[in-house]
Amino acid sequence: MKANTEDQRSGRVLRRLAVVGAALAVLVTGACGGSQGTKPSVGAATPSSSLGAPGVLGDDAYLENGADFVAAADWSLSKPVRIELGEMFFKPKVLTVQAGIPYVLELVNTGKVEHEFTAAEFFRSSSIRKIRSDSSEVRVPFFTGIHVRAGQTVKVFAIPVIPGTFATLCEIKGHREEGMEGTITVTGSKPAVPAPVLASMQDGPWLKKVPDLVRAPDAIWDAKAVKVRIEAGDSNGGGPMYFKPKELVLKAGTPYVIELVNVGKVLHEYTADRFFPTVAFRKASDAAGEYKSPLLKEAEVEAGKRLELHLIPTKAGTFTIVCKLKDHQKFGMVGKIRVTE
Repeated sequence: MKANTEDQRSGRVLRRLAVVGAALAVLVTGACGGSQGTKPSVGAATPSSSLGAPGVLGDDAYLENGADFVAAADWSLSKPVRIELGEMFFKPKVLTVQAGIPYVLELVNTGKVEHEFTAAEFFRSSSIRKIRSDSSEVRVPFFTGIHVRAGQTVKVFAIPVIPGTFATLCEIKGHREEGMEGTITVTGSKPAVPAPVLASMQDGPWLKKVPDLVRAPDAIWDAKAVKVRIEAGDSNGGGPMYFKPKELVLKAGTPYVIELVNVGKVLHEYTADRFFPTVAFRKASDAAGEYKSPLLKEAEVEAGKRLELHLIPTKAGTFTIVCKLKDHQKFGMVGKIRVTE
Protein backbone atom coordinates (compact mmCIF):
# COMPACT_ATOMS: atom_id res chain seq x y z
CA MET A 1 0.00 0.00 0.00
CA LYS A 2 1.39 3.39 -0.91
CA ALA A 3 2.05 5.71 1.98
CA ASN A 4 0.47 8.72 0.27
CA THR A 5 -2.88 7.17 -0.62
CA GLU A 6 -4.70 7.89 2.65
CA ASP A 7 -6.28 11.19 1.63
CA GLN A 8 -6.85 10.06 -1.96
CA ARG A 9 -8.81 6.96 -1.08
CA SER A 10 -10.84 8.48 1.73
CA GLY A 11 -11.64 11.83 0.16
CA ARG A 12 -10.90 13.46 3.48
CA VAL A 13 -8.67 16.53 3.52
CA LEU A 14 -6.75 16.79 6.79
CA ARG A 15 -6.05 20.20 8.26
CA ARG A 16 -2.27 20.58 8.09
CA LEU A 17 -0.25 22.22 10.83
CA ALA A 18 3.51 22.30 11.08
CA VAL A 19 4.71 19.82 13.68
CA VAL A 20 7.17 21.48 16.04
CA GLY A 21 10.23 19.39 16.59
CA ALA A 22 9.48 16.80 13.88
CA ALA A 23 13.19 16.48 13.25
CA LEU A 24 13.92 15.32 16.81
CA ALA A 25 15.37 11.83 16.85
CA VAL A 26 13.58 8.95 18.54
CA LEU A 27 15.56 7.64 21.46
CA VAL A 28 15.42 3.92 21.91
CA THR A 29 17.48 2.40 24.66
CA GLY A 30 17.98 -1.00 26.14
CA ALA A 31 16.70 -4.44 25.26
CA CYS A 32 15.40 -7.44 27.15
CA GLY A 33 15.60 -11.17 27.29
CA GLY A 34 19.33 -10.92 27.98
CA SER A 35 20.12 -8.64 25.01
CA GLN A 36 22.88 -6.08 25.42
CA GLY A 37 21.65 -2.55 26.19
CA THR A 38 22.60 0.64 24.33
CA LYS A 39 23.50 4.03 25.71
CA PRO A 40 21.07 6.94 25.41
CA SER A 41 21.53 9.17 22.36
CA VAL A 42 23.57 12.30 22.98
CA GLY A 43 21.36 15.32 23.59
CA ALA A 44 18.16 13.32 24.06
CA ALA A 45 15.50 14.98 26.19
CA THR A 46 15.06 13.70 29.73
CA PRO A 47 11.70 13.72 31.52
CA SER A 48 11.47 15.64 34.75
CA SER A 49 11.16 13.64 37.95
CA SER A 50 7.61 14.85 38.46
CA LEU A 51 6.61 13.23 35.16
CA GLY A 52 8.79 10.15 35.28
CA ALA A 53 6.82 7.92 37.63
CA PRO A 54 4.36 5.30 36.36
CA GLY A 55 0.68 5.97 36.97
CA VAL A 56 0.54 9.28 35.11
CA LEU A 57 -3.18 9.03 34.33
CA GLY A 58 -4.44 6.37 36.68
CA ASP A 59 -7.16 3.93 35.66
CA ASP A 60 -9.98 6.40 35.01
CA ALA A 61 -8.69 9.07 32.60
CA TYR A 62 -8.27 9.14 28.83
CA LEU A 63 -7.53 11.75 26.16
CA GLU A 64 -10.99 12.80 25.04
CA ASN A 65 -10.02 14.99 22.06
CA GLY A 66 -7.55 12.67 20.38
CA ALA A 67 -9.24 13.24 17.02
CA ASP A 68 -8.18 16.92 17.14
CA PHE A 69 -4.52 15.91 17.17
CA VAL A 70 -5.03 13.40 14.36
CA ALA A 71 -6.59 16.10 12.18
CA ALA A 72 -3.94 18.69 13.02
CA ALA A 73 -0.89 16.54 12.33
CA ASP A 74 1.06 16.32 9.10
CA TRP A 75 1.36 12.56 8.86
CA SER A 76 3.90 12.81 6.04
CA LEU A 77 6.33 13.82 8.82
CA SER A 78 5.54 10.82 11.02
CA LYS A 79 8.53 8.98 12.49
CA PRO A 80 8.74 5.17 12.24
CA VAL A 81 9.73 3.26 15.39
CA ARG A 82 10.32 -0.50 15.26
CA ILE A 83 9.44 -2.61 18.30
CA GLU A 84 10.30 -6.31 18.08
CA LEU A 85 8.27 -8.89 19.98
CA GLY A 86 10.15 -12.14 20.53
CA GLU A 87 10.62 -15.01 22.96
CA MET A 88 10.43 -13.49 25.57
CA PHE A 89 11.37 -9.86 25.09
CA PHE A 90 10.52 -6.45 23.71
CA LYS A 91 13.32 -4.83 21.72
CA PRO A 92 13.86 -2.09 22.67
CA LYS A 93 12.69 -2.69 26.21
CA VAL A 94 12.94 1.03 26.99
CA LEU A 95 11.54 3.45 24.42
CA THR A 96 11.59 7.24 24.52
CA VAL A 97 9.43 9.42 22.25
CA GLN A 98 8.55 13.11 22.06
CA ALA A 99 5.18 14.64 22.96
CA GLY A 100 3.32 16.14 20.01
CA ILE A 101 5.16 14.18 17.29
CA PRO A 102 3.25 11.71 15.06
CA TYR A 103 4.78 8.22 15.15
CA VAL A 104 4.19 4.92 13.40
CA LEU A 105 4.94 2.19 15.92
CA GLU A 106 5.83 -0.93 13.93
CA LEU A 107 5.10 -3.95 16.12
CA VAL A 108 7.05 -6.83 14.57
CA ASN A 109 6.66 -10.35 15.94
CA THR A 110 10.02 -11.98 15.24
CA GLY A 111 9.16 -14.99 17.38
CA LYS A 112 7.52 -18.35 16.79
CA VAL A 113 4.39 -17.76 18.91
CA GLU A 114 1.79 -15.00 19.26
CA HIS A 115 2.72 -12.06 21.46
CA GLU A 116 0.86 -9.08 22.88
CA PHE A 117 1.86 -5.44 23.19
CA THR A 118 -0.14 -3.74 25.92
CA ALA A 119 0.52 -0.14 26.92
CA ALA A 120 -2.92 0.78 28.22
CA GLU A 121 -2.05 4.04 29.96
CA PHE A 122 0.19 5.20 27.10
CA PHE A 123 -2.56 4.55 24.55
CA ARG A 124 -5.18 6.32 26.69
CA SER A 125 -2.93 9.37 26.97
CA SER A 126 -2.12 9.48 23.25
CA SER A 127 -3.96 10.44 20.09
CA ILE A 128 -4.56 7.19 18.19
CA ARG A 129 -5.22 7.50 14.49
CA LYS A 130 -5.49 3.81 13.55
CA ILE A 131 -3.84 0.42 13.45
CA ARG A 132 -2.86 -1.00 10.07
CA SER A 133 -1.99 -4.49 8.85
CA ASP A 134 -1.75 -6.01 5.39
CA SER A 135 -5.44 -6.94 5.70
CA SER A 136 -7.18 -4.04 7.39
CA GLU A 137 -7.23 -0.74 9.20
CA VAL A 138 -9.04 -0.35 12.51
CA ARG A 139 -9.89 2.97 14.16
CA VAL A 140 -10.67 3.18 17.86
CA PRO A 141 -10.34 5.89 20.57
CA PHE A 142 -7.44 3.89 22.07
CA PHE A 143 -6.24 0.31 22.31
CA THR A 144 -6.32 -1.79 25.47
CA GLY A 145 -4.29 -4.62 23.93
CA ILE A 146 -2.69 -5.57 20.61
CA HIS A 147 -1.86 -9.18 19.73
CA VAL A 148 0.57 -9.81 16.87
CA ARG A 149 0.73 -13.25 15.32
CA ALA A 150 4.08 -14.97 14.72
CA GLY A 151 5.92 -13.48 11.75
CA GLN A 152 3.44 -10.64 11.33
CA THR A 153 3.68 -6.83 11.59
CA VAL A 154 1.06 -4.29 12.59
CA LYS A 155 1.51 -0.53 12.63
CA VAL A 156 0.03 1.84 15.20
CA PHE A 157 -0.32 5.48 14.12
CA ALA A 158 -0.13 7.56 17.30
CA ILE A 159 0.77 10.97 18.69
CA PRO A 160 2.02 10.91 22.30
CA VAL A 161 0.39 13.81 24.14
CA ILE A 162 0.86 13.51 27.91
CA PRO A 163 4.49 13.38 29.15
CA GLY A 164 5.41 10.62 31.56
CA THR A 165 6.64 7.04 31.80
CA PHE A 166 4.21 4.24 30.95
CA ALA A 167 4.45 0.47 31.36
CA THR A 168 4.45 -1.95 28.41
CA LEU A 169 3.89 -5.67 28.80
CA CYS A 170 2.63 -8.89 27.25
CA GLU A 171 -0.33 -10.25 29.18
CA ILE A 172 -0.33 -13.68 27.54
CA LYS A 173 0.07 -16.24 30.32
CA GLY A 174 3.69 -16.57 31.40
CA HIS A 175 5.14 -14.08 28.90
CA ARG A 176 5.53 -11.15 31.27
CA GLU A 177 7.04 -13.39 33.92
CA GLU A 178 9.72 -14.45 31.42
CA GLY A 179 10.69 -10.89 30.54
CA MET A 180 8.11 -9.32 28.23
CA GLU A 181 7.76 -5.95 29.91
CA GLY A 182 9.24 -2.50 29.48
CA THR A 183 8.45 1.22 29.39
CA ILE A 184 7.63 4.06 27.04
CA THR A 185 8.72 7.50 28.22
CA VAL A 186 7.13 10.56 26.61
CA THR A 187 9.41 13.58 26.94
CA GLY A 188 8.83 17.29 26.35
CA SER A 189 5.70 19.27 27.15
CA LYS A 190 2.03 18.77 26.41
CA PRO A 191 1.08 20.43 23.10
CA ALA A 192 -0.53 23.86 23.40
CA VAL A 193 -2.51 23.61 20.15
CA PRO A 194 -4.66 21.60 20.25
CA ALA A 195 -4.87 21.66 24.03
CA PRO A 196 -5.30 18.17 25.55
CA VAL A 197 -8.67 17.46 27.17
CA LEU A 198 -8.77 14.59 29.66
CA ALA A 199 -12.03 12.93 30.63
CA SER A 200 -13.22 10.13 32.88
CA MET A 201 -13.55 6.65 31.40
CA GLN A 202 -17.01 6.60 32.97
CA ASP A 203 -18.04 9.45 30.63
CA GLY A 204 -16.72 7.88 27.43
CA PRO A 205 -18.97 7.04 24.44
CA TRP A 206 -18.63 3.28 24.88
CA LEU A 207 -20.81 0.75 26.66
CA LYS A 208 -20.09 0.87 30.39
CA LYS A 209 -21.46 -2.50 31.52
CA VAL A 210 -20.27 -5.38 29.37
CA PRO A 211 -21.20 -9.06 29.79
CA ASP A 212 -18.65 -11.32 31.46
CA LEU A 213 -18.43 -13.24 28.18
CA VAL A 214 -16.57 -10.31 26.60
CA ARG A 215 -13.64 -10.99 28.94
CA ALA A 216 -13.95 -14.79 28.89
CA PRO A 217 -11.23 -17.02 27.40
CA ASP A 218 -11.31 -17.58 23.65
CA ALA A 219 -12.51 -21.17 23.97
CA ILE A 220 -15.61 -20.08 25.89
CA TRP A 221 -16.34 -17.22 23.49
CA ASP A 222 -15.84 -19.39 20.41
CA ALA A 223 -18.21 -22.04 21.75
CA LYS A 224 -21.01 -19.50 22.22
CA ALA A 225 -20.48 -17.01 19.38
CA VAL A 226 -22.54 -17.07 16.17
CA LYS A 227 -20.68 -16.39 12.91
CA VAL A 228 -22.25 -14.10 10.32
CA ARG A 229 -20.80 -12.52 7.19
CA ILE A 230 -21.04 -9.14 5.45
CA GLU A 231 -19.47 -8.90 2.01
CA ALA A 232 -18.30 -5.64 0.50
CA GLY A 233 -18.03 -5.67 -3.25
CA ASP A 234 -17.74 -3.63 -6.42
CA SER A 235 -17.74 -3.98 -10.18
CA ASN A 236 -14.05 -4.30 -11.07
CA GLY A 237 -13.13 -1.51 -8.68
CA GLY A 238 -15.91 0.88 -9.75
CA GLY A 239 -19.67 1.22 -9.43
CA PRO A 240 -22.04 -0.25 -8.58
CA MET A 241 -20.85 -1.15 -5.06
CA TYR A 242 -22.67 -3.07 -2.36
CA PHE A 243 -22.92 -4.71 1.03
CA LYS A 244 -24.26 -8.27 1.02
CA PRO A 245 -26.61 -8.88 2.75
CA LYS A 246 -28.17 -5.44 2.44
CA GLU A 247 -29.71 -5.96 5.89
CA LEU A 248 -28.05 -7.98 8.63
CA VAL A 249 -30.36 -9.20 11.41
CA LEU A 250 -28.84 -9.79 14.86
CA LYS A 251 -30.30 -10.62 18.26
CA ALA A 252 -29.58 -8.51 21.34
CA GLY A 253 -27.54 -10.35 23.95
CA THR A 254 -26.11 -12.89 21.50
CA PRO A 255 -22.34 -13.01 20.94
CA TYR A 256 -21.31 -12.69 17.29
CA VAL A 257 -18.24 -12.96 15.15
CA ILE A 258 -19.07 -10.72 12.20
CA GLU A 259 -16.84 -11.46 9.21
CA LEU A 260 -16.22 -8.38 7.11
CA VAL A 261 -15.12 -9.79 3.77
CA ASN A 262 -13.97 -7.61 0.88
CA VAL A 263 -14.73 -9.55 -2.32
CA GLY A 264 -14.08 -6.49 -4.50
CA LYS A 265 -11.05 -5.02 -6.22
CA VAL A 266 -10.57 -1.91 -4.05
CA LEU A 267 -10.46 -0.97 -0.38
CA HIS A 268 -13.85 -0.80 1.38
CA GLU A 269 -14.93 0.57 4.75
CA TYR A 270 -17.50 -0.50 7.32
CA THR A 271 -18.83 2.31 9.52
CA ALA A 272 -21.90 2.14 11.78
CA ASP A 273 -21.73 5.26 13.96
CA ARG A 274 -24.93 4.60 15.94
CA PHE A 275 -24.51 0.83 16.20
CA PHE A 276 -20.94 0.54 17.50
CA PRO A 277 -21.50 2.51 20.77
CA THR A 278 -24.35 0.12 21.67
CA VAL A 279 -22.33 -3.10 21.46
CA ALA A 280 -20.11 -4.85 23.96
CA PHE A 281 -16.93 -4.95 21.90
CA ARG A 282 -14.43 -7.75 22.47
CA LYS A 283 -11.91 -7.28 19.66
CA ALA A 284 -11.21 -7.01 15.95
CA SER A 285 -9.14 -9.79 14.43
CA ASP A 286 -7.39 -10.37 11.09
CA ALA A 287 -4.55 -12.47 9.69
CA ALA A 288 -1.91 -10.29 11.40
CA GLY A 289 -3.33 -9.91 14.89
CA GLU A 290 -6.06 -8.94 17.34
CA TYR A 291 -6.95 -5.40 18.38
CA LYS A 292 -8.80 -4.67 21.61
CA SER A 293 -10.61 -1.48 22.63
CA PRO A 294 -13.82 -0.49 24.44
CA LEU A 295 -15.20 1.00 21.18
CA LEU A 296 -14.85 0.43 17.44
CA LYS A 297 -15.13 3.56 15.29
CA GLU A 298 -14.34 2.39 11.74
CA ALA A 299 -12.96 -0.66 9.96
CA GLU A 300 -11.42 -0.81 6.50
CA VAL A 301 -10.70 -4.07 4.70
CA GLU A 302 -8.27 -4.45 1.82
CA ALA A 303 -9.38 -6.08 -1.44
CA GLY A 304 -9.51 -9.85 -1.07
CA LYS A 305 -9.02 -9.70 2.72
CA ARG A 306 -11.21 -10.09 5.79
CA LEU A 307 -11.57 -8.74 9.32
CA GLU A 308 -13.59 -10.24 12.17
CA LEU A 309 -15.52 -8.18 14.72
CA HIS A 310 -16.22 -9.96 18.00
CA LEU A 311 -19.13 -8.24 19.73
CA ILE A 312 -22.46 -8.53 21.54
CA PRO A 313 -25.33 -6.24 20.46
CA THR A 314 -27.21 -4.84 23.46
CA LYS A 315 -29.82 -2.49 22.01
CA ALA A 316 -32.72 -3.28 19.69
CA GLY A 317 -33.13 -1.02 16.69
CA THR A 318 -32.20 -0.46 13.07
CA PHE A 319 -28.80 1.03 12.35
CA THR A 320 -27.13 2.21 9.16
CA ILE A 321 -23.86 0.74 7.93
CA VAL A 322 -22.03 2.72 5.26
CA CYS A 323 -18.73 2.99 3.40
CA LYS A 324 -17.52 6.59 3.73
CA LEU A 325 -14.67 6.29 1.26
CA LYS A 326 -14.96 8.72 -1.64
CA ASP A 327 -18.05 8.05 -3.83
CA HIS A 328 -18.62 4.56 -2.38
CA GLN A 329 -21.87 5.53 -0.69
CA LYS A 330 -23.03 7.16 -3.92
CA PHE A 331 -22.33 3.91 -5.76
CA GLY A 332 -24.54 1.94 -3.35
CA MET A 333 -22.53 1.03 -0.27
CA VAL A 334 -25.26 1.58 2.31
CA GLY A 335 -26.91 -1.15 4.35
CA LYS A 336 -28.77 -1.87 7.58
CA ILE A 337 -28.05 -3.73 10.80
CA ARG A 338 -31.31 -4.65 12.54
CA VAL A 339 -31.07 -5.82 16.15
CA THR A 340 -34.09 -7.63 17.60
CA GLU A 341 -34.95 -8.32 21.24
